[in-house]
Amino acid sequence: MKRIETIFLAAMSLFAVASCSQPVVSVTADFTTDKDTYEIFEDIKITNISSATNDIIEACKWEWETESGVKRVYGKQLADPISFDTVGEKQITLTVTSHTNVTATCVKTVTIQDTNVRPVADFSWSPATGIKAGDEVQFTDKSSDSDGTITAWEWNFGGTTKTEQNPKFTFNEFGDIEVTLTVTDNQRGKGSVTKTVHVDKNENSMELLWSTSYDSDGDVVFSSPAVSPDGKTIYAFSSAWHLAAIGNDGVKKWSFDASTHNPATTPTGWPCCGVSVDTDGSIYCIAGNKDNQDKTGATKTTIYGVNPDGTQKWAYDYSYGYFIDVIPLVLQEQLFMATKRNPSVGDAPDLWPEGKADNGLILNKSNGSYFGYVQVKRGSHGGVAATKEETIVVHTDSKYGTRVYWKEEGKWKFYGVAAGQDKFMLGYTGVTNTEIGFTSYMAIDASNKIYILYGTATGSSSSEAPAKLYCYDLTKYDKTTNGASPEWSLELDGSNKMYYGLGTVLGEDGTIYVTTSAGVTAVKPDGTKKWSAAAENVVYGCPAVDKKGFVYYTETSATLDNGKLIKLNSEGAKVAEVTLGQSACTSPTIAPDGTIYVNGIKDGKPTLSAIEGVAAPASGWSQLGGNPRKTCKAE
Repeated sequence: MKRIETIFLAAMSLFAVASCSQPVVSVTADFTTDKDTYEIFEDIKITNISSATNDIIEACKWEWETESGVKRVYGKQLADPISFDTVGEKQITLTVTSHTNVTATCVKTVTIQDTNVRPVADFSWSPATGIKAGDEVQFTDKSSDSDGTITAWEWNFGGTTKTEQNPKFTFNEFGDIEVTLTVTDNQRGKGSVTKTVHVDKNENSMELLWSTSYDSDGDVVFSSPAVSPDGKTIYAFSSAWHLAAIGNDGVKKWSFDASTHNPATTPTGWPCCGVSVDTDGSIYCIAGNKDNQDKTGATKTTIYGVNPDGTQKWAYDYSYGYFIDVIPLVLQEQLFMATKRNPSVGDAPDLWPEGKADNGLILNKSNGSYFGYVQVKRGSHGGVAATKEETIVVHTDSKYGTRVYWKEEGKWKFYGVAAGQDKFMLGYTGVTNTEIGFTSYMAIDASNKIYILYGTATGSSSSEAPAKLYCYDLTKYDKTTNGASPEWSLELDGSNKMYYGLGTVLGEDGTIYVTTSAGVTAVKPDGTKKWSAAAENVVYGCPAVDKKGFVYYTETSATLDNGKLIKLNSEGAKVAEVTLGQSACTSPTIAPDGTIYVNGIKDGKPTLSAIEGVAAPASGWSQLGGNPRKTCKAE
């Protein structure tokens, strides 16, 4: 026991000695600057000379005051020099912390002065006059700095920035355009100058002529403007069911209330139908009821004939049937419309004197009386066209292709199986589902070749599918066994989307232009791709093309707050754009005088906009519904 006590006492003695000899820790914060007085913006080179005794420095925090607040940087040595952008006495603080959490602080003051003479910005351009939109202009820097050198240039051309000293720039817009040059010298002093460059119009230019709000509320989706035969009146229609006639000077002539038979709440965001105009100036429109199978009679879908002076010509109540993305097809004596859902014979016997009902409704256009019907498989999501001979072509619903109706003995009939899909339908591929037309609009050329934007059955969903363009020759349609095989087909970028009214238009030289979700594609008559132009935002409607080969289409942001009309040249390059308002979810219409009209929303109201164009519409169609009157028929 005595030995154990001795060992214990010895250990305690050793511990006491060790405790008494613990080293003392001290930390000193210190740094140097390369001088005491600096110019504004001049680099201050700092060296950390802090030290620690019996410890190591683990963290360093640098702080100095700026106009925007205290700046803090961590690190033993600053990676970059610091500077000040105001004059005066400026404090720099360094706080160091050791491994054992001992801290020390050093504060030093430097003087900031401003003796730098700012550079003087100046420039010239060539040519100095006679510049047209699309011309390349050479800009030459003429800036100077009396006490140093210029080290950086920043040019702003109406939103486009360049940093070369002597840049070239091409103006795609016209008017008086401000150009600003900002130069920076070797002491980071800046000087700026703004000059105005006058740019004249050229063929590529577009200009917003006027915008006229024609209704207090409602949405505009799909409803493209239609133009009177003389080109002096434009008709616009919205989901608030008011048909407006607006002169080509932007002054509203009259408004027709198409809601009198349909007092339902305005279907916000619902694609409303388009308007068509006959050769005698009569206007046809549909106030489509969105309420599915509403059999109470509280609301009715109504088809209207309207006189050129805005008075009602006739009205045809269609009970609870409804239409989506439909333009009335104007035939020689009749009016054809493909419905999504028709009223049954039992619910609306007065509508069906034949005792049968189906989704292809035909009326006598003179008085709006019932003429007959054709069977549209499971209803149509839009997409109607007719040849000069009045052969009617109609998309069926989202699971089937396109049915052809031949005029025989004053009536229309189709060939093939009534129910289901079969080889007599265009778009037939021999699989479970045919190719899908959704709401795309077709184009027909003078030889009765028809160009159809489909969504492929493979990879499709209920609302969109990979885009594919088909060409059929209707003169080769076999009514006895096979229908028609495609002349060619071409896979396209993007998709065909339901309710977007995408589709095709023909140029003067036979080029086919087609919109998809990805943008616009130009296709040669032999089915090979010519070019494609990618869209930056959401695309609605068909393109429109004029006789000079300029292509127009609309883009709208996903939030519907930035609708634009885009102009492409015949090579697919964007040459101009015009911002229209909050949305532009329709196809542009080119009037006979070359003016382009777009129906949309501006400041929350349905609005028709007119944009200066350069040429009449190409004779090929569709430009969502054919000619500017939107008759959907080749003429």
